[in-house]
Amino acid sequence: MNIAFFGASSQIAKGLIKKFSRSHANNLYFFVRDKESFAAWLLEKKLNFREDQIKLYDELSDDLNIDLFINCIGAGDPAKAANMSSTIVSVTQQYDEQVLEYLAFNSATKYIFLSSGAAYGNIFSSPPEQYLPINLDMKSTKPSDMYAISKIKAELAHRAMPQYSITDIRIFSYFDSETSIDSRFFLTDALRSIQEKKIFMTSNQNIVRDYIGSNDLYQLILRLISKDKLNAVVDAYSLAPIEKFSILEILKKNFNLKYQFTEDDVGLNATGNKDHYFSKNYCAKYYGYQPSLSSAEIIFNVAKTLLSK
Repeated sequence: MNIAFFGASSQIAKGLIKKFSRSHANNLYFFVRDKESFAAWLLEKKLNFREDQIKLYDELSDDLNIDLFINCIGAGDPAKAANMSSTIVSVTQQYDEQVLEYLAFNSATKYIFLSSGAAYGNIFSSPPEQYLPINLDMKSTKPSDMYAISKIKAELAHRAMPQYSITDIRIFSYFDSETSIDSRFFLTDALRSIQEKKIFMTSNQNIVRDYIGSNDLYQLILRLISKDKLNAVVDAYSLAPIEKFSILEILKKNFNLKYQFTEDDVGLNATGNKDHYFSKNYCAKYYGYQPSLSSAEIIFNVAKTLLSK
């Protein structure tokens, strides 16, 4: 299968690339902005590749005969989301439309678009259990709304093209060994505190998150692409979500995290407050998806790997 990764240098893409590279039946193409640095990563991970597999975005052509697109373009890191807030909608649309133009002449090609739980809008006082009408002001200019709006617009465009196999996967929280410990997530901020032997300051507000890793995301994608003419949105989820206070205790018990609560706002929140940022919409099970790890297991496994580097 010829598989093209858009945003191949993103943290999520790198985890998936390692999974898809295991099968000799897969021929992968990597679309990036910087060929040299991506080639260096492939060499570091001991992944075999040809120079012609690494491409700039304007090198996409029908000659590649792509069977599957996986679009991983996105801010990824909250710090990047904050910096991109004014352009993230147009950037998302630009690369999405490039894939859609390819599908217009290659209708058998399947397309996985990595969306976000943020596409639900401002509803996370409790977790969603079903897909709902848009409750976000699509004309908003608030920086914290831009990421969600970029994903919502892409999803709407995809549902308007039912003749194509396009599946949007809403990811809530992702944690993997390819996650950069320098990124500005709650978890990576905590891990840096462990590395630097500093006290981790965090708000005294408890929140709930659901972390999926590359293994279960890979499994979910395989389940979805096994279906023909599937045009849908699907939520990603682990075996069980986790509260922030439980995360802190896991890191304290296993990695000697020292933390203190504060009433002040700390950390970086680029996409708005979300107290219960996870889904109870388990429609993915109807496509055969069954998560293998809980959020707690993913956090422990990945933290152990990142802290040993």
